[in-house]
Amino acid sequence: MCVDANAGARRAARQRNKEKHANFQQKSLMFFNKETSLARAQNRNVMGYSRDLSDAYVRAIYTQGKGRLRNQKLVANYFGKKKIDQGGRSRTFGRKQYQGLLRSQAEIEGVTRNMFGRNMAYAQEGARRKFQAANAQARQKLGIPPAFGAPVMLPPTDYFTGALQLASTAASIYGGFGFGSGGGGGG
Repeated sequence: MCVDANAGARRAARQRNKEKHANFQQKSLMFFNKETSLARAQNRNVMGYSRDLSDAYVRAIYTQGKGRLRNQKLVANYFGKKKIDQGGRSRTFGRKQYQGLLRSQAEIEGVTRNMFGRNMAYAQEGARRKFQAANAQARQKLGIPPAFGAPVMLPPTDYFTGALQLASTAASIYGGFGFGSGGGGGG
């Protein structure tokens, strides 16, 4: 029977390897949980982005409705106070009031155009930046995935040193009995 001189070191290396695998599995599970949190955060961010866009569109629609109501009141007021040309008046009779109506309508259309044009673009860009910032923050919380690292090296088996120790022990035991010490009693 030969004794392995590195048996203790090999057992310790196997134990370190088991601990390394256990730590890696634990960190992998933690990272997986973070990945599911990232997916949920991204879903929330998409909903927030959609709501921001919808809110901007609703504001534009609301402003358009207010503009149409204002336009309706202006036209009703114009025709309610309009004087009828029954002859004998100037060709430009009532033109000033009509130009005032057109000016007011143009102002209302300009506000509505801005709400659907420039202001909508600002709102969309703001929503997009907010969405991207929230996604970047969620990705940053995710962190980096776990790395296994360098493998644990297993020392080689060393039966030769064990055999030499056995031989050394046997020689010391054999030498302790005094065989071969030259003191035999020959006669």
